[in-house]
Amino acid sequence: MTGRVQTWVGGSVAVVAVGALVVHLAVVGLDQADKWASVLGLFVALAGLGVSVAGIRRGAGGGTGPSQTVESSAVGGGVTQVAGTGGSVRITHRGPAPVPPPAVPPGAAPAPAQPSGGDQSVRGTSASGPVNQVRDTASDVEIDGP
Repeated sequence: MTGRVQTWVGGSVAVVAVGALVVHLAVVGLDQADKWASVLGLFVALAGLGVSVAGIRRGAGGGTGPSQTVESSAVGGGVTQVAGTGGSVRITHRGPAPVPPPAVPPGAAPAPAQPSGGDQSVRGTSASGPVNQVRDTASDVEIDGP
């Protein structure tokens, strides 16, 4: 569902809810409506508490952290980025000793800023070894060899 559709649906639900409350107030009277409002307010508060706890737990998990970026660099070995794993990760690169870093291509200006939401990127970089990026996995990840 697109953002525009969600906005229209949310607005429509709000208008219908306000209309229903006005009708309810007119039918049952002010005293009875006040009692209902107290009970409904309790449930709305509990729902809000649940949503806030879910938001905190989602933020503490993986995938919403800051971005990992290697930019405009010359790396003599490899580049490894790991984020938000729920299992064990084993990355083993065996081989010859690291070689001198390659030259960064001329004019390798930093790329435009990307929105941070847990992005992993390697931009404008020359690397002699492998580039590994692991993100948001709940199972084991093994990368062996060069």
